[in-house]
Amino acid sequence: MKMMMNKRIWTMKNILTALIALIMTVQPGFAQKLERAPNTAIDSMAAFRKTSPLRLDEKRLAFLHQFQRYSDRLEASTFKAYLAKPEDEAEQMEKEVPMIYCYREAFDKVLDEVKKTKLKKGTARVWLLYNMGFVVKTPSGCFGIDIEHRLAEQLEPYLDFLCITHNHGDHAHVKLMEAMTKAGKPVITNFYKGCVEYLSTTATSYQIGKFTVRTDISSHLRSPTLPDFVMSLRIDCGADGGGFSLLHCGDSGFESDRFANVQGDVDMLILRWGAPRENDIIGTGEGLVNPKYAVLSHLIELRHEPKGQASITQTLKHLAGVNCENTIMPFWGEQMVWKNGKLIR
Repeated sequence: MKMMMNKRIWTMKNILTALIALIMTVQPGFAQKLERAPNTAIDSMAAFRKTSPLRLDEKRLAFLHQFQRYSDRLEASTFKAYLAKPEDEAEQMEKEVPMIYCYREAFDKVLDEVKKTKLKKGTARVWLLYNMGFVVKTPSGCFGIDIEHRLAEQLEPYLDFLCITHNHGDHAHVKLMEAMTKAGKPVITNFYKGCVEYLSTTATSYQIGKFTVRTDISSHLRSPTLPDFVMSLRIDCGADGGGFSLLHCGDSGFESDRFANVQGDVDMLILRWGAPRENDIIGTGEGLVNPKYAVLSHLIELRHEPKGQASITQTLKHLAGVNCENTIMPFWGEQMVWKNGKLIR
């Protein structure tokens, strides 16, 4: 039996049917209990960790729906205040506020697994940390893309290099960039002057150990005021990493003529939230990307307003329209394993 649900199963009808069922029947009394006892997020996350991002069934949908409820109850101003709190006060909020608990739990899980995971030759691991932040580890090394979290700098000792798609606060973490630079590690961007060796505003290629990094430049969400603001990043991990390749689009405008240096077949394409225009770069031909797996990210940025922006609910609506048979939707802290040319759990 395939671990991965084929795209044909993820039809809009299935998704809408499941969502309607959730609204009507999500574990009777569970939502009311959450209103009285916010720390039930602890149990929710523990149970969610037993599901797989490779299988979007009703159980997993129920948890995703619950996380959206947590997010809807958290004001952006409250989350911003949490980010500025001293450690003891922040930890208290993590215990009391469900969505903030999920945010911290995901970081602790990723940090612990990145520290402890030993990989065999020919394999790779990919973690979604938060928003569009990913950590990738192979037997040859470890790197991060768009890592942003209140505690992001704690990852520095375990990263060999860092890539950042653009200079927005939900993608670029200043303390982590500074920690990487202080440690003499590459930070690949199109804006950070603290690491000029890897600063480029044009399509560029780099070799870092066994990793090949290719970049290209595009607009920010097709904004005429930010025409060259986002750096798409393609990383090929080499034989040690099972030939795994990844393309991270950031908040790109998804213009195919801006992807020439990163085009072609790729194992994992990290999209934003699956909006129709994101399909403009998917396919075969000049400026197009042919992914084995498409990953929808940007699932809830807690500082963003309005709340519906890139929400789980809206991303689910887009999912069936993504032009990739294997489209998956991981959530914070989840790990994906690359082995024998495919993702497994």
